[in-house]
Amino acid sequence: MIKIVELTKDNEEKYLDKIVELEQISLEVMKQEGREGQLFDTGREGISEYVHSEDNSVYVAVDEKGNVEATTYITQGQKPFTYNDITKYFKYGENYKKYIKSKYKSDLEYKKDLRKIYIIKIKAFEYAKKRILQEFNNKNKVSQTTLYEYLRTEIEQNGYHEKSELREKLNQYMAEFIENNYDSEIQEKYEMFYWITLDDIEAEFGTKQSKPDDTIKDYETFMEDEKEYAELIHKGALQIHEKPEFEEEKYYTANTKNSVELDTYLTNPHNRSIGIARIIVFEGIKKHIERHFKNPDNQEIFLCSTLHRDNLSSKYVSEFFGLTDSLYVNRRQGRDREVHICKITREEAMEYLTNIYNKLAVLYNYNPEGKVIKDSIALKILQEQLKYEEKEKKRLVRAKTIDKKLKGINHKFIPEKERKIKRLKQQISQIQDKNELQQ
Repeated sequence: MIKIVELTKDNEEKYLDKIVELEQISLEVMKQEGREGQLFDTGREGISEYVHSEDNSVYVAVDEKGNVEATTYITQGQKPFTYNDITKYFKYGENYKKYIKSKYKSDLEYKKDLRKIYIIKIKAFEYAKKRILQEFNNKNKVSQTTLYEYLRTEIEQNGYHEKSELREKLNQYMAEFIENNYDSEIQEKYEMFYWITLDDIEAEFGTKQSKPDDTIKDYETFMEDEKEYAELIHKGALQIHEKPEFEEEKYYTANTKNSVELDTYLTNPHNRSIGIARIIVFEGIKKHIERHFKNPDNQEIFLCSTLHRDNLSSKYVSEFFGLTDSLYVNRRQGRDREVHICKITREEAMEYLTNIYNKLAVLYNYNPEGKVIKDSIALKILQEQLKYEEKEKKRLVRAKTIDKKLKGINHKFIPEKERKIKRLKQQISQIQDKNELQQ
C-alpha cells in the first residue's frame, strides 16, 4: 500500500537520504539507457532547501516498509529569469515585442524605456560580475578580473551546460540587483525587456548609438573591451526551433509568482508503479493552486514544466495535467528542450482539480476521499484517454519512420501504448455492457 507524504521540517530527516538514493538510482539507469543529461540530481542540500522554503514543496510516495518509491519537487516563487523561470521562454520574439509596444501610448515613450532598461540591465551585469569574481577569488585564493577564466574552468568541469553555475549566478545576481535597487515599476519593466540587446535598440532608433556622451555607447564599449558581455549576455539569444502552434499572448502575464513548476518527478526504475508520478504531482499542484487562490487578488495561475524531447515519461506526465502548449527551445550552449505550460483561471481552478482527481481515481484507482465516480464520468475519462493514447501511438510510429525532428525518440513506448489501448478498450466495454444490462 503506497502512502503519499509531504516533507516538512519535522519529517525531512526520515526521507532525505532515501530520496537522494532514488535520484542516484534513476541517474544510473538513465546513463545505462543512453539518456544521460536528462536529469540533474538536486542532492540532499538542494532537496532540504526546497523543504524549508515556503514557496516550494516536496512529496514522496512511500511503501509499507518505508521505502521511497517516488518523489516530486514542485517550485513556485523563484527569482525572475533564473534557471527555474520557465515563463521567460514564452515572453520572447516579435509577437512579444509588439505586445509590449501596445502597452505604450507613443513610440517615443517605448523607446525611452527600452534604452533606460538596457542601461540598467548592463549595470546589473556589472554588479553580478563583480560579486561572482569576488566569491570565486576568495574561494580559490586567486585574483581574476574577468569572467573568462571562470568560464574556462567551468567548461572544463561541466561544459557550461544548461544548469551552469555561472549562468545561474549571473541571472540570480542581476535579478537581485534590480530587486534591491529599483521599485516595482522598474522590476516589471526589467522583466518585460529582459531579452533586449544593443541590436534591438539600434533597430528601434534607426541609427548607431555612437555619440561620445551616450551612456549606452559608454557601457557597450566597456563590455566589448572586456569581451564578456557579448559572450555571456548580448549574443546569448534564445532559439525557438519550431513556430508555436498556440496563442502565445495568454502566457505573457506569467511570472515566477503566479507560476508553478513541475520541477522533478522520479519513480523507482526497478519497481515502477503506474500512475504514481501523476499522483504525487497532483498532490503538489493541488496544494499550490489552493494556496494561490486564497489570495483574492490572484486571478490566474500557470503550470510549467521543462523536459528533453526524448524523455517521453515526463511528456506524458505534463500532458496529463493539461500542459499541452509547448516550445522547443535552446538557450545558449544548453541542450534543446521542450518547455510546457498551461493557464488556469480562478473560475476554472476547482473544476480543474476535480477533473484531475476523477482521472486519477478512474485510471489509477487513486481515491483517498472515497468518492463515488458515476459511470458516465468514468466512461468519458476512459474514452478521452483512449483517444489520447491512440493519437500518441500514431505519432510515435510516424516519428519512427519519417519525422526527422523526433529522431532518437524512445520507441519502446509503442508496445506500451498498445497495451494501454487494449486495457482501456476493455474497461470501456465493461462499463458499456454493465449499462446495457441495467436498461
